[in-house]
Amino acid sequence: MHLSGQLDDWSIHDLLQIMQVTRKTGSLDIEGERRGRIHFRNGGVSGAELTGANGIYAGSDRGSIADILYVLSTLTEGAFSVGPADGPDIVGWGVEEVLADVEALRHLEGEVIDAGLFEAGAVRLVTDVAESVTVDPHDWAALAALIQPFTFAELEAQMGRGGAVRVFHTLHRLGVAEPVPGVEDDESVWLDQVADGLAPEADESTWLEQKTAEPTPEPVAAAVEPKGHAEHERVLGVSAPASTTLTDGVYDEIRRLRSKVADR
Repeated sequence: MHLSGQLDDWSIHDLLQIMQVTRKTGSLDIEGERRGRIHFRNGGVSGAELTGANGIYAGSDRGSIADILYVLSTLTEGAFSVGPADGPDIVGWGVEEVLADVEALRHLEGEVIDAGLFEAGAVRLVTDVAESVTVDPHDWAALAALIQPFTFAELEAQMGRGGAVRVFHTLHRLGVAEPVPGVEDDESVWLDQVADGLAPEADESTWLEQKTAEPTPEPVAAAVEPKGHAEHERVLGVSAPASTTLTDGVYDEIRRLRSKVADR
């Protein structure tokens, strides 16, 4: 089958319907602002490809095909042509099924746009929620894909050691964190710096600069009651004055502890 023309005369939706009704086997090439290819086997959609700046993104499962058609369906100008099939030799999916997935994605995009997230300069997660949040296992993949692997040292540089410990403990308690194989465990950068009498680099301790930039109050014990905990569950914290320093004796003791850890 040879079919060619312009997208302003035939939409992607029309072309998919034609291929299904005629139960054709072939590959539909799209040439416009974006380039792509849709593969058919006996009228079923067996695969799709999208060409971008970084190469070709190909998919043969229903979700990937819908993602590609979702992008190609936005084209209203360009050329198309149908040639011999050179895609996956599988039964494929019905056009109605794939188009339903595309329409669902279009609906989701509308909600994102209405929420003001689509064109925002940046998006971040809220720090406070009004009530407990339950995440569906399918939705959790979206959150996991958002966060790139990070190290304790990187987190420590941003919020201090105590803050990093709290975050790591929370991730561990929730059972949502795992070590990345192949990454060496840096025992303790902060301990090395203290024991050697070196101040952390400015770009590695923004949190420390922020802490010392403001006057430090006199030592005081503060009781913090986490939300949702019983009255007797309280966490006490103590702040030290800015004049607090480490003596040579303390440095020696830290070096001794480091050597004992290294000998184990």
